[in-house]
Amino acid sequence: MAHVTTRAFDLRTSTPFGISRWTRSEFPRFVVELTDHRVTGIGEAAPDARYGEGRDRDMELLRDWAPEIADLVGPAGVEAFCESLAGAGVPALRAGLSAAAWDLAGKQAGEPVWRMLGLARPSVRTSFTVAIGAPDQLLAQARAAARTFGTLKVKLGFEGDLDVARRLKRELPDVTFRYDANEGWDRDRAEAALAVLEDLDAELVEQPLPVADTEGMALLKERTRVPLLADEAVLSLDDLDAVGDAYDGVVVKLAKAGGIAAAFALLSACAERGLRVLMGCMVESTLGAAAALQLAGLADWVDLDGALLLAHDPFEGIVVDGDRLTAPEEPGLGVRPAG
Repeated sequence: MAHVTTRAFDLRTSTPFGISRWTRSEFPRFVVELTDHRVTGIGEAAPDARYGEGRDRDMELLRDWAPEIADLVGPAGVEAFCESLAGAGVPALRAGLSAAAWDLAGKQAGEPVWRMLGLARPSVRTSFTVAIGAPDQLLAQARAAARTFGTLKVKLGFEGDLDVARRLKRELPDVTFRYDANEGWDRDRAEAALAVLEDLDAELVEQPLPVADTEGMALLKERTRVPLLADEAVLSLDDLDAVGDAYDGVVVKLAKAGGIAAAFALLSACAERGLRVLMGCMVESTLGAAAALQLAGLADWVDLDGALLLAHDPFEGIVVDGDRLTAPEEPGLGVRPAG
């Protein structure tokens, strides 16, 4: 099918980005390039150590697999290859390769990916993430973001997090708040926190407990009206089968699911089970966000702000109007290097 190459690059957020497990500003990423008869498709891989993945190993593996990839035909062939890697622990690698294949196919066909998938042109509103930091800094960030975004996702899981949540709601009463604990609470703390967040009209809460505590999640689900979403707990359809009943919904990310086809399948499975979906992302550039945006019209909620957190975005193409993201009409993913 195509010659595969990779190119490493680093992303830096405008301000330090903190969650319950860590705080950092730099994020190692790489571009997957598939070239066929002088047409090149590109996709972004966002490896995450939480899922046992690293950039150097991923890039080395792709070099090893290059001869096999060269024999694949079309995005269907690449997606089948990606599916064969489901047990290899490289979901971000698979996502980058998947996106590059669809981008290449779209450019060859002269069609945007969303149209090739049989979908309407995605145009969705995204939330903006307020990361963990010093309380005054966090509050200032939220105030600034609220001038553009009607929904803010606030990272919790730190000492004094509920005091900050109360103050944010008091100061920004017209904003819709959703929250993400990133496994940062135990059962007692989570139950107490959800009581407070329910009073604050929380839209949803992501991953309040560690992944392993499925029993605790089932108990929490019975005791709150706030929708509880699985993020770290659900990467694939197998995870959905194992723990889906303990949650109200699932956060679907291409870098977790393993690509466009895998995410599409997970979205469909959630719909069949009556589980709601938030289409999310890692800290990624416009290239990574554009791949997820192709499917975002199928989700109940959208959190594709990864590129909006960056000090410099090396790609462009998504139409951004305030908090609304609209997929390009150009062929493929419609993304190009920033000018």
